[in-house]
Amino acid sequence: MQKITVNDLIKHCNCKLLIGKEDEVINECVINSKQKTKNGTFFGIKGSKNDGSLFYKEAFDNGAKICIISKIYNLDLTGYEDKTVLVSNDVVSTLQALAAFKRKLFKGIVIGITGSVGKTSTKQMLSNVLEKNYKVLKTTGNENSQIGLPLTILRLKDEDVMVLEMGMSKKGEMHNLSMIARPDIAVITNVYDSHIGNLGSRENILKAKLEILDGMNCGHLIINNDNDMLRLVDNVKDNIKVLTYGIENKSNVMPHNIKEEIKTSFSIDDIDGFLIDGNKTLIYNALATYLVSKLLGVSRGMIKEGINNNIGERHRLEIVKLNNNVTIIDDTYNASYYSIKLALQYIKNFDGKKIVVLGDVLELGKETKDTHRKIGKLLNSDFIDQLITIGKYSKYINKQAIKNGLKRKCVKHFKNELKARDYIKEKVDKDTVLLIKGSNALNLINIVEYLKEGLTF
Repeated sequence: MQKITVNDLIKHCNCKLLIGKEDEVINECVINSKQKTKNGTFFGIKGSKNDGSLFYKEAFDNGAKICIISKIYNLDLTGYEDKTVLVSNDVVSTLQALAAFKRKLFKGIVIGITGSVGKTSTKQMLSNVLEKNYKVLKTTGNENSQIGLPLTILRLKDEDVMVLEMGMSKKGEMHNLSMIARPDIAVITNVYDSHIGNLGSRENILKAKLEILDGMNCGHLIINNDNDMLRLVDNVKDNIKVLTYGIENKSNVMPHNIKEEIKTSFSIDDIDGFLIDGNKTLIYNALATYLVSKLLGVSRGMIKEGINNNIGERHRLEIVKLNNNVTIIDDTYNASYYSIKLALQYIKNFDGKKIVVLGDVLELGKETKDTHRKIGKLLNSDFIDQLITIGKYSKYINKQAIKNGLKRKCVKHFKNELKARDYIKEKVDKDTVLLIKGSNALNLINIVEYLKEGLTF
Protein backbone atom coordinates (compact mmCIF):
# COMPACT_ATOMS: atom_id res chain seq x y z
CA MET A 1 0.00 0.00 0.00
CA GLN A 2 1.36 3.41 -0.98
CA LYS A 3 2.46 5.50 1.98
CA ILE A 4 0.43 8.64 2.72
CA THR A 5 2.23 11.75 3.91
CA VAL A 6 1.45 15.11 5.45
CA ASN A 7 1.80 16.56 1.97
CA ASP A 8 -1.15 14.41 0.88
CA LEU A 9 -3.15 15.77 3.79
CA ILE A 10 -2.41 19.32 2.67
CA LYS A 11 -3.29 18.63 -0.97
CA HIS A 12 -6.40 16.49 -0.54
CA CYS A 13 -7.83 17.01 2.93
CA ASN A 14 -8.47 20.72 3.44
CA CYS A 15 -5.95 21.49 6.15
CA LYS A 16 -2.85 23.64 6.53
CA LEU A 17 0.57 22.85 7.95
CA LEU A 18 1.41 24.87 11.05
CA ILE A 19 4.71 23.25 12.02
CA GLY A 20 6.49 20.09 10.97
CA LYS A 21 7.56 18.17 7.88
CA GLU A 22 5.52 17.64 4.73
CA ASP A 23 7.18 14.27 4.10
CA GLU A 24 6.14 12.89 7.52
CA VAL A 25 4.28 9.59 7.02
CA ILE A 26 0.72 9.15 8.32
CA ASN A 27 0.68 6.10 10.57
CA GLU A 28 -1.91 4.83 13.05
CA CYS A 29 -4.86 7.25 13.25
CA VAL A 30 -6.51 7.86 16.62
CA ILE A 31 -9.18 10.18 18.03
CA ASN A 32 -8.55 9.54 21.73
CA SER A 33 -5.71 11.63 23.12
CA LYS A 34 -5.20 9.06 25.89
CA GLN A 35 -4.58 6.22 23.44
CA LYS A 36 -1.00 5.02 23.35
CA THR A 37 0.46 5.09 19.86
CA LYS A 38 3.87 4.93 18.23
CA ASN A 39 4.31 7.91 15.90
CA GLY A 40 0.55 7.96 15.29
CA THR A 41 -1.71 10.70 13.93
CA PHE A 42 -4.21 12.28 16.30
CA PHE A 43 -7.43 13.88 15.05
CA GLY A 44 -8.77 16.39 17.58
CA ILE A 45 -12.50 15.98 17.04
CA LYS A 46 -14.99 18.23 18.79
CA GLY A 47 -17.58 16.26 20.72
CA SER A 48 -20.75 17.22 22.54
CA LYS A 49 -18.85 17.89 25.76
CA ASN A 50 -15.18 18.40 24.91
CA ASP A 51 -13.10 19.62 21.99
CA GLY A 52 -10.46 16.96 21.32
CA SER A 53 -8.20 19.57 19.73
CA LEU A 54 -7.51 21.03 23.17
CA PHE A 55 -5.77 17.79 24.16
CA TYR A 56 -2.99 17.92 21.56
CA LYS A 57 -0.29 17.90 24.24
CA GLU A 58 -1.72 14.77 25.84
CA ALA A 59 -1.81 13.11 22.40
CA PHE A 60 1.86 14.00 21.80
CA ASP A 61 2.80 12.72 25.25
CA ASN A 62 1.11 9.39 24.43
CA GLY A 63 3.18 8.89 21.29
CA ALA A 64 1.47 10.86 18.52
CA LYS A 65 3.83 12.36 15.95
CA ILE A 66 1.19 14.35 14.10
CA CYS A 67 -1.83 16.26 15.38
CA ILE A 68 -4.69 17.62 13.28
CA ILE A 69 -6.61 20.19 15.27
CA SER A 70 -9.06 23.03 14.87
CA LYS A 71 -7.82 26.57 15.30
CA ILE A 72 -6.71 27.11 18.90
CA TYR A 73 -5.88 30.50 20.34
CA ASN A 74 -2.81 30.62 22.58
CA LEU A 75 -1.45 27.41 21.05
CA ASP A 76 1.64 26.42 23.03
CA LEU A 77 4.06 24.06 21.29
CA THR A 78 7.01 24.63 23.60
CA GLY A 79 8.82 21.31 23.91
CA TYR A 80 7.00 19.85 20.90
CA GLU A 81 9.05 21.50 18.16
CA ASP A 82 9.88 18.12 16.62
CA LYS A 83 6.20 17.32 16.14
CA THR A 84 3.88 18.10 13.22
CA VAL A 85 0.68 20.12 13.62
CA LEU A 86 -1.96 20.78 10.97
CA VAL A 87 -4.98 23.03 11.36
CA SER A 88 -8.41 22.25 9.88
CA ASN A 89 -11.70 24.12 9.96
CA ASP A 90 -13.48 20.76 10.23
CA VAL A 91 -11.41 17.91 11.66
CA VAL A 92 -14.08 15.27 10.95
CA SER A 93 -14.19 16.29 7.27
CA THR A 94 -10.41 16.06 7.14
CA LEU A 95 -10.54 12.55 8.62
CA GLN A 96 -13.15 11.54 6.06
CA ALA A 97 -11.21 13.08 3.17
CA LEU A 98 -8.06 11.22 4.19
CA ALA A 99 -10.00 7.92 4.30
CA ALA A 100 -11.50 8.65 0.86
CA PHE A 101 -8.02 9.38 -0.50
CA LYS A 102 -6.68 6.11 0.90
CA ARG A 103 -9.65 4.23 -0.56
CA LYS A 104 -8.79 5.59 -4.03
CA LEU A 105 -5.30 4.14 -3.70
CA PHE A 106 -6.69 0.71 -2.77
CA LYS A 107 -6.74 -1.80 -5.65
CA GLY A 108 -8.69 -4.54 -3.86
CA ILE A 109 -12.40 -5.21 -3.33
CA VAL A 110 -14.64 -3.21 -0.99
CA ILE A 111 -17.86 -4.73 0.34
CA GLY A 112 -20.31 -2.40 2.09
CA ILE A 113 -22.99 -3.90 4.35
CA THR A 114 -25.98 -2.03 5.72
CA GLY A 115 -29.45 -2.83 7.00
CA SER A 116 -31.74 -2.31 9.98
CA VAL A 117 -30.87 -5.68 11.53
CA GLY A 118 -28.14 -8.22 10.87
CA LYS A 119 -25.42 -6.11 9.29
CA THR A 120 -22.86 -6.85 12.00
CA SER A 121 -23.49 -10.60 12.07
CA THR A 122 -23.42 -10.71 8.26
CA LYS A 123 -20.15 -8.77 8.24
CA GLN A 124 -18.66 -11.20 10.75
CA MET A 125 -19.79 -14.32 8.90
CA LEU A 126 -18.65 -13.00 5.52
CA SER A 127 -15.25 -11.99 6.89
CA ASN A 128 -14.86 -15.42 8.42
CA VAL A 129 -15.37 -17.01 4.99
CA LEU A 130 -13.26 -14.57 2.97
CA GLU A 131 -10.32 -14.87 5.39
CA LYS A 132 -9.82 -18.37 4.02
CA ASN A 133 -8.77 -16.91 0.65
CA TYR A 134 -7.84 -13.28 1.28
CA LYS A 135 -6.32 -10.86 3.73
CA VAL A 136 -9.39 -9.09 5.09
CA LEU A 137 -9.85 -5.75 6.84
CA LYS A 138 -13.21 -5.61 8.60
CA THR A 139 -15.09 -3.18 10.76
CA THR A 140 -14.55 -3.80 14.45
CA GLY A 141 -16.91 -2.92 17.27
CA ASN A 142 -19.18 -0.01 16.37
CA GLU A 143 -16.86 1.61 13.80
CA ASN A 144 -19.63 1.97 11.21
CA SER A 145 -20.32 5.68 11.58
CA GLN A 146 -19.21 8.96 10.02
CA ILE A 147 -16.07 8.72 12.17
CA GLY A 148 -15.78 4.96 12.66
CA LEU A 149 -15.84 3.97 8.99
CA PRO A 150 -13.01 6.35 8.04
CA LEU A 151 -10.95 5.06 10.98
CA THR A 152 -11.51 1.50 9.71
CA ILE A 153 -10.30 2.38 6.21
CA LEU A 154 -7.27 4.16 7.64
CA ARG A 155 -6.24 0.90 9.35
CA LEU A 156 -5.70 -0.61 5.90
CA LYS A 157 -2.22 -2.06 5.38
CA ASP A 158 -1.71 -4.93 2.95
CA GLU A 159 -5.21 -6.46 2.90
CA ASP A 160 -6.92 -7.60 -0.30
CA VAL A 161 -10.56 -7.07 0.75
CA MET A 162 -12.36 -4.60 2.98
CA VAL A 163 -15.66 -5.67 4.59
CA LEU A 164 -17.22 -2.47 5.88
CA GLU A 165 -20.30 -2.21 8.05
CA MET A 166 -22.10 1.04 7.21
CA GLY A 167 -24.57 2.56 9.65
CA MET A 168 -26.86 5.55 9.37
CA SER A 169 -29.64 7.27 11.28
CA LYS A 170 -30.40 10.26 9.05
CA LYS A 171 -30.80 11.10 5.38
CA GLY A 172 -27.48 11.80 3.70
CA GLU A 173 -25.30 9.87 6.13
CA MET A 174 -25.18 6.73 3.97
CA HIS A 175 -24.44 8.87 0.91
CA ASN A 176 -21.43 10.31 2.69
CA LEU A 177 -20.16 6.88 3.76
CA SER A 178 -20.63 5.49 0.27
CA MET A 179 -18.66 8.34 -1.29
CA ILE A 180 -15.82 7.56 1.14
CA ALA A 181 -15.89 3.76 0.85
CA ARG A 182 -16.97 3.44 -2.81
CA PRO A 183 -18.10 -0.19 -2.49
CA ASP A 184 -17.70 -2.71 -5.29
CA ILE A 185 -20.39 -4.89 -3.71
CA ALA A 186 -23.23 -3.57 -1.54
CA VAL A 187 -25.38 -5.74 0.75
CA ILE A 188 -28.65 -4.53 2.29
CA THR A 189 -29.86 -7.06 4.85
CA ASN A 190 -33.34 -5.59 5.45
CA VAL A 191 -35.29 -2.38 6.02
CA TYR A 192 -37.29 -2.13 9.24
CA ASP A 193 -38.26 0.75 11.51
CA SER A 194 -34.90 1.52 13.14
CA HIS A 195 -34.36 5.32 13.09
CA ILE A 196 -37.93 5.90 11.96
CA GLY A 197 -38.01 8.79 14.43
CA ASN A 198 -35.44 10.60 12.28
CA LEU A 199 -36.63 9.49 8.84
CA GLY A 200 -40.41 9.44 9.26
CA SER A 201 -41.33 6.29 7.32
CA ARG A 202 -39.95 2.96 6.15
CA GLU A 203 -40.06 4.29 2.59
CA ASN A 204 -37.64 7.03 3.64
CA ILE A 205 -35.48 4.48 5.46
CA LEU A 206 -35.28 2.48 2.22
CA LYS A 207 -34.24 5.58 0.27
CA ALA A 208 -31.58 6.34 2.89
CA LYS A 209 -30.24 2.76 2.78
CA LEU A 210 -30.09 2.87 -1.03
CA GLU A 211 -27.70 5.80 -0.76
CA ILE A 212 -25.10 3.05 -0.38
CA LEU A 213 -25.16 2.97 -4.21
CA ASP A 214 -24.15 6.62 -4.55
CA GLY A 215 -20.43 5.87 -4.45
CA MET A 216 -20.69 2.92 -6.85
CA ASN A 217 -20.11 3.18 -10.60
CA CYS A 218 -20.51 -0.55 -11.19
CA GLY A 219 -20.70 -3.80 -9.23
CA HIS A 220 -23.40 -5.77 -7.44
CA LEU A 221 -26.23 -4.93 -5.06
CA ILE A 222 -27.27 -7.92 -2.95
CA ILE A 223 -30.62 -7.70 -1.17
CA ASN A 224 -32.93 -9.77 1.03
CA ASN A 225 -35.88 -10.62 -1.20
CA ASP A 226 -38.05 -11.62 1.76
CA ASN A 227 -38.03 -8.08 3.12
CA ASP A 228 -41.19 -6.32 1.97
CA MET A 229 -39.39 -3.03 1.31
CA LEU A 230 -36.38 -4.49 -0.50
CA ARG A 231 -38.67 -6.49 -2.80
CA LEU A 232 -39.64 -3.13 -4.29
CA VAL A 233 -36.08 -2.60 -5.50
CA ASP A 234 -35.54 -3.63 -9.09
CA ASN A 235 -34.04 -0.97 -11.34
CA VAL A 236 -30.99 0.68 -9.85
CA LYS A 237 -28.01 2.46 -11.39
CA ASP A 238 -26.66 1.31 -14.73
CA ASN A 239 -23.81 -1.21 -14.46
CA ILE A 240 -25.03 -2.40 -11.04
CA LYS A 241 -26.49 -5.90 -11.08
CA VAL A 242 -29.06 -6.83 -8.42
CA LEU A 243 -28.80 -10.30 -6.85
CA THR A 244 -31.35 -11.58 -4.34
CA TYR A 245 -31.47 -14.08 -1.50
CA GLY A 246 -34.46 -15.32 0.44
CA ILE A 247 -36.20 -18.17 2.21
CA GLU A 248 -39.83 -17.50 1.28
CA ASN A 249 -39.70 -15.66 -2.06
CA LYS A 250 -38.05 -16.88 -5.24
CA SER A 251 -34.49 -15.54 -5.25
CA ASN A 252 -31.10 -16.09 -6.85
CA VAL A 253 -30.06 -18.17 -3.88
CA MET A 254 -32.38 -20.01 -1.46
CA PRO A 255 -31.95 -22.64 1.28
CA HIS A 256 -33.72 -25.97 1.55
CA ASN A 257 -33.90 -28.90 4.01
CA ILE A 258 -34.10 -26.46 6.94
CA LYS A 259 -34.13 -28.14 10.37
CA GLU A 260 -34.39 -25.82 13.41
CA GLU A 261 -32.85 -26.88 16.72
CA ILE A 262 -30.21 -25.28 18.99
CA LYS A 263 -28.16 -25.38 15.82
CA THR A 264 -30.12 -24.96 12.60
CA SER A 265 -29.08 -27.04 9.60
CA PHE A 266 -29.88 -26.35 5.95
CA SER A 267 -28.65 -26.78 2.38
CA ILE A 268 -27.78 -24.26 -0.34
CA ASP A 269 -27.83 -25.36 -3.98
CA ASP A 270 -26.59 -28.97 -3.83
CA ILE A 271 -24.42 -28.40 -0.74
CA ASP A 272 -25.73 -30.07 2.42
CA GLY A 273 -24.67 -29.65 6.02
CA PHE A 274 -24.65 -25.90 6.62
CA LEU A 275 -24.96 -25.15 10.36
CA ILE A 276 -25.68 -21.94 12.28
CA ASP A 277 -26.39 -21.12 15.92
CA GLY A 278 -29.97 -20.07 16.61
CA ASN A 279 -33.10 -20.10 14.50
CA LYS A 280 -33.61 -19.89 10.76
CA THR A 281 -33.61 -16.08 10.71
CA LEU A 282 -29.81 -16.24 10.81
CA ILE A 283 -29.86 -18.21 7.56
CA TYR A 284 -30.24 -14.85 5.84
CA ASN A 285 -26.71 -13.95 6.95
CA ALA A 286 -25.46 -17.20 5.43
CA LEU A 287 -27.26 -16.59 2.13
CA ALA A 288 -25.78 -13.11 1.76
CA THR A 289 -22.37 -14.53 2.65
CA TYR A 290 -22.76 -17.29 0.08
CA LEU A 291 -23.60 -14.86 -2.73
CA VAL A 292 -20.74 -12.46 -2.00
CA SER A 293 -18.21 -15.27 -1.52
CA LYS A 294 -19.15 -16.83 -4.86
CA LEU A 295 -18.63 -13.46 -6.58
CA LEU A 296 -15.14 -13.36 -5.09
CA GLY A 297 -14.30 -16.86 -6.24
CA VAL A 298 -14.24 -18.65 -2.89
CA SER A 299 -14.74 -22.40 -3.32
CA ARG A 300 -18.00 -23.94 -2.17
CA GLY A 301 -16.21 -26.07 0.40
CA MET A 302 -14.49 -23.03 1.88
CA ILE A 303 -17.80 -21.13 2.01
CA LYS A 304 -19.44 -23.94 3.94
CA GLU A 305 -16.50 -24.28 6.33
CA GLY A 306 -16.42 -20.54 6.99
CA ILE A 307 -20.16 -20.31 7.65
CA ASN A 308 -20.16 -23.37 9.91
CA ASN A 309 -17.21 -22.05 11.91
CA ASN A 310 -18.64 -18.54 12.15
CA ILE A 311 -17.38 -16.52 15.12
CA GLY A 312 -19.96 -14.00 16.34
CA GLU A 313 -19.40 -10.47 17.59
CA ARG A 314 -19.39 -9.85 21.31
CA HIS A 315 -22.67 -8.77 22.91
CA ARG A 316 -24.77 -10.00 19.95
CA LEU A 317 -26.55 -13.20 21.03
CA GLU A 318 -23.28 -14.09 22.76
CA ILE A 319 -23.58 -17.10 25.05
CA VAL A 320 -22.03 -16.63 28.50
CA LYS A 321 -21.89 -19.77 30.66
CA LEU A 322 -21.78 -19.40 34.45
CA ASN A 323 -21.72 -21.88 37.31
CA ASN A 324 -24.67 -24.15 38.07
CA ASN A 325 -25.83 -24.24 34.46
CA VAL A 326 -26.71 -20.54 34.34
CA THR A 327 -26.66 -19.17 30.79
CA ILE A 328 -26.69 -15.51 29.80
CA ILE A 329 -27.62 -14.60 26.25
CA ASP A 330 -25.79 -11.28 26.00
CA ASP A 331 -27.46 -9.22 23.25
CA THR A 332 -26.76 -5.83 24.80
CA TYR A 333 -25.18 -4.12 21.81
CA ASN A 334 -28.37 -2.70 20.34
CA ALA A 335 -32.10 -3.27 19.90
CA SER A 336 -34.97 -2.93 17.48
CA TYR A 337 -38.37 -4.61 17.29
CA TYR A 338 -37.12 -7.21 14.83
CA SER A 339 -33.86 -7.98 16.63
CA ILE A 340 -35.83 -8.46 19.87
CA LYS A 341 -38.21 -10.77 18.04
CA LEU A 342 -35.21 -12.78 16.82
CA ALA A 343 -33.70 -12.96 20.31
CA LEU A 344 -36.99 -14.12 21.82
CA GLN A 345 -37.21 -16.87 19.22
CA TYR A 346 -33.66 -17.87 20.13
CA ILE A 347 -34.27 -18.23 23.86
CA LYS A 348 -37.12 -20.65 23.15
CA ASN A 349 -34.49 -23.21 22.14
CA PHE A 350 -33.10 -23.42 25.70
CA ASP A 351 -34.33 -25.50 28.62
CA GLY A 352 -34.67 -24.21 32.17
CA LYS A 353 -36.10 -21.16 33.90
CA LYS A 354 -36.19 -18.21 31.48
CA ILE A 355 -35.71 -14.58 32.49
CA VAL A 356 -36.02 -11.88 29.84
CA VAL A 357 -34.47 -8.47 30.54
CA LEU A 358 -35.37 -5.82 27.98
CA GLY A 359 -34.35 -2.18 27.75
CA ASP A 360 -35.75 0.66 25.67
CA VAL A 361 -35.61 0.74 21.89
CA LEU A 362 -34.50 4.26 21.01
CA GLU A 363 -34.81 6.62 18.01
CA LEU A 364 -38.39 5.61 17.21
CA GLY A 365 -39.98 9.07 17.39
CA LYS A 366 -43.78 8.99 17.28
CA GLU A 367 -43.67 5.19 16.88
CA THR A 368 -42.08 4.73 20.32
CA LYS A 369 -45.13 3.69 22.36
CA ASP A 370 -46.65 1.51 19.63
CA THR A 371 -43.37 -0.32 18.97
CA HIS A 372 -42.88 -1.13 22.65
CA ARG A 373 -46.46 -2.38 22.83
CA LYS A 374 -45.78 -4.58 19.78
CA ILE A 375 -42.79 -6.04 21.62
CA GLY A 376 -45.07 -6.77 24.58
CA LYS A 377 -47.33 -8.80 22.30
CA LEU A 378 -44.39 -11.16 21.64
CA LEU A 379 -44.19 -12.10 25.32
CA ASN A 380 -46.25 -14.66 27.16
CA SER A 381 -46.02 -17.25 29.92
CA ASP A 382 -45.52 -20.10 27.45
CA PHE A 383 -41.78 -19.47 27.39
CA ILE A 384 -41.07 -16.71 29.94
CA ASP A 385 -40.90 -17.11 33.71
CA GLN A 386 -39.84 -13.55 34.54
CA LEU A 387 -39.89 -10.28 32.55
CA ILE A 388 -37.80 -7.32 33.68
CA THR A 389 -37.81 -4.05 31.73
CA ILE A 390 -35.47 -1.11 32.08
CA GLY A 391 -35.69 2.49 30.89
CA LYS A 392 -38.26 5.15 30.08
CA TYR A 393 -40.38 3.45 27.43
CA SER A 394 -40.11 -0.27 28.12
CA LYS A 395 -42.89 0.02 30.70
CA TYR A 396 -45.24 -0.21 27.71
CA ILE A 397 -43.79 -3.67 27.06
CA ASN A 398 -44.80 -4.69 30.58
CA LYS A 399 -48.37 -3.48 30.29
CA GLN A 400 -48.93 -5.37 27.06
CA ALA A 401 -47.23 -8.52 28.36
CA ILE A 402 -49.61 -8.57 31.34
CA LYS A 403 -52.53 -8.30 28.91
CA ASN A 404 -51.02 -11.32 27.13
CA GLY A 405 -51.27 -13.38 30.30
CA LEU A 406 -48.00 -12.84 32.16
CA LYS A 407 -48.80 -12.57 35.86
CA ARG A 408 -48.08 -9.21 37.48
CA LYS A 409 -45.77 -10.83 40.03
CA CYS A 410 -43.62 -12.06 37.13
CA VAL A 411 -43.22 -8.58 35.63
CA LYS A 412 -41.04 -5.77 37.00
CA HIS A 413 -39.88 -2.39 35.67
CA PHE A 414 -36.87 -0.25 36.63
CA LYS A 415 -35.78 3.20 35.47
CA ASN A 416 -32.14 2.19 35.01
CA GLU A 417 -29.88 -0.84 35.06
CA LEU A 418 -28.25 0.08 38.36
CA LYS A 419 -31.56 -0.22 40.22
CA ALA A 420 -32.35 -3.52 38.47
CA ARG A 421 -29.14 -5.44 39.20
CA ASP A 422 -29.87 -6.86 42.65
CA TYR A 423 -33.46 -7.78 41.75
CA ILE A 424 -32.27 -9.72 38.70
CA LYS A 425 -29.60 -11.46 40.75
CA GLU A 426 -32.21 -12.59 43.28
CA LYS A 427 -34.31 -14.16 40.54
CA VAL A 428 -31.50 -16.30 39.12
CA ASP A 429 -31.52 -19.94 40.23
CA LYS A 430 -29.68 -22.98 39.01
CA ASP A 431 -30.52 -23.92 35.41
CA THR A 432 -31.60 -20.36 34.54
CA VAL A 433 -31.35 -18.77 31.09
CA LEU A 434 -31.29 -14.96 30.92
CA LEU A 435 -31.77 -12.96 27.75
CA ILE A 436 -30.47 -9.41 28.27
CA LYS A 437 -31.19 -7.00 25.41
CA GLY A 438 -31.68 -3.27 24.83
CA SER A 439 -30.29 -0.24 23.06
CA ASN A 440 -26.62 0.36 23.80
CA ALA A 441 -27.34 3.63 25.64
CA LEU A 442 -29.12 1.67 28.39
CA ASN A 443 -25.75 0.14 29.45
CA LEU A 444 -27.26 -3.30 30.02
CA ILE A 445 -23.80 -4.80 29.56
CA ASN A 446 -23.22 -3.67 33.16
CA ILE A 447 -25.84 -6.21 34.28
CA VAL A 448 -24.01 -8.97 32.41
CA GLU A 449 -20.73 -8.06 34.09
CA TYR A 450 -22.40 -7.75 37.49
CA LEU A 451 -23.89 -11.22 37.22
CA LYS A 452 -20.61 -12.72 35.99
CA GLU A 453 -18.86 -11.40 39.08
CA GLY A 454 -21.57 -11.62 41.71
CA LEU A 455 -23.58 -14.80 41.25
CA THR A 456 -23.13 -17.31 44.06
CA PHE A 457 -25.27 -20.29 45.03
